[in-house]
Amino acid sequence: MVGCGITFTFGGLRVNAESAQVVDTDLEPIPGLYAAGEIIGGFFYFNYPSGTGLTTGAVMGRIAGASAANANSRGSSSAKALAS
Repeated sequence: MVGCGITFTFGGLRVNAESAQVVDTDLEPIPGLYAAGEIIGGFFYFNYPSGTGLTTGAVMGRIAGASAANANSRGSSSAKALAS
């Protein structure tokens, strides 16, 4: 049996590209909330280059992890990381 599935969407959480911190609808950072992988949107808009999902997840995952660790070391008790 052959079926289809969703492998990529163009939508998702909006994040600050420098810290991977999730921002709200007013583009204000949500304290302690970071995201990486397929859950974030806004990278490719109308074209998805094949194979870039893993690279985006790895790069943004590293940024999100480092940002969350820095926030935690500064005393932010609400540092959380979301990964898809």
